[in-house]
Amino acid sequence: MAEKSENRDTFKDYLLQIPNFFAFFLVPISYLSISPALIEIGKDLNTTPGNISLIFTFFPVGIVIGQLTSVFYNRRFKRSSIILASYGLLITINVALFFSNQLMSFYILSVIGGYFIGINYVQFTENILACKISNKDRIITLMVTFYPFGALIAPLISSSFIKNNISWRYTYLVIVATIALNVMLYIPISLRGQNKIIANTIQKVSLKEIFVDKRINLIYFLTLLTISIYIVGEVVFANWSPTYLRLAKGFDIQSAALGVTFFNIFIAVGRLIATLILGKIKARTILIFLSFSAILSIILFVISYSKIFIYMTISLAGLSYSAMYPLLLSSGSTLYKKGRGMLSSMLFASAFFGIAATPFMTRKIGSFNLIFSILFALIFSGTSTLLLIFINYYEKYRLKKLDNNKIQS
Repeated sequence: MAEKSENRDTFKDYLLQIPNFFAFFLVPISYLSISPALIEIGKDLNTTPGNISLIFTFFPVGIVIGQLTSVFYNRRFKRSSIILASYGLLITINVALFFSNQLMSFYILSVIGGYFIGINYVQFTENILACKISNKDRIITLMVTFYPFGALIAPLISSSFIKNNISWRYTYLVIVATIALNVMLYIPISLRGQNKIIANTIQKVSLKEIFVDKRINLIYFLTLLTISIYIVGEVVFANWSPTYLRLAKGFDIQSAALGVTFFNIFIAVGRLIATLILGKIKARTILIFLSFSAILSIILFVISYSKIFIYMTISLAGLSYSAMYPLLLSSGSTLYKKGRGMLSSMLFASAFFGIAATPFMTRKIGSFNLIFSILFALIFSGTSTLLLIFINYYEKYRLKKLDNNKIQS
């Protein structure tokens, strides 16, 4: 289980993790920044916005592949070498995208860019898991909070350029500048002191050395299942709800987009609240409470017709889903002391499997019934709630009982 430290975590300890936090801010900046400019990009490349939007499929595919293969580089190279090499290649890829005029090159470069983002996603998570901060639930929740902040800022980049009659291509130069800023933060902060020890780590841990206890293995694989199931509901609100609001509730495009803005804002707010209460309330308790709250938010969202009440329910959904991902990630990644990079990369991949599958389900169900395209998330949220209750029971009673029987014998 997660080890506990007698030393109290200080504000300085958290400040030393800033390069890790900004790595997660970079993820949405890297590929969501161009989302408002699909029409302009399509005109420049002589294709449709729909074809350009496939970038949002190819990039996450690259991320998943990068996450799954990231830990293998740790067997031969220092973590700092992997991170800096990935950043250097990301700068090169974004410069190439700035000059690219071919749709196919956009697709290929998006997959490769996603791949290196995925590699660093795992490397920076390992930095967090290996740091001296004892409350891993809190630090991981704080870390992933930077993702929704990036998601809120990202669309403003290209839209600001277009509004001022500046080419959308300069969006990629902003991404290059953001990567360069991350490098400038990483070198002086993460290559000194205790962080330097983590940065110079080379890991050679086999699966047999990681999964040494069948009882804990069960908890881990149930956590893998839970994270892939719960996230369906979150993706339905994040990606499908604007379309649902326009088709089923009669919202205009700006009002529908405002709903997603509320959702992302309250995702960030919820994660900040979670960082304050973690340590006072157990992570498993918070997860179960949030899962019930998510079920309630889905029901209220569907039966609501007042615009204000809909915004309130989608905000409740943001709060409900906010801390579930980071808490499942932290609890699953810290079940064992060894191989935490492998544990976290498998959790990332499981989550992205749910993310990738959800659009196909919503499109298929939505073609038959719009209400069920939201309500089907209720099945997934309900299933994840039952899994969380079972994990909590098994961890709290069954493991404790088995350990007591071992001691008595």
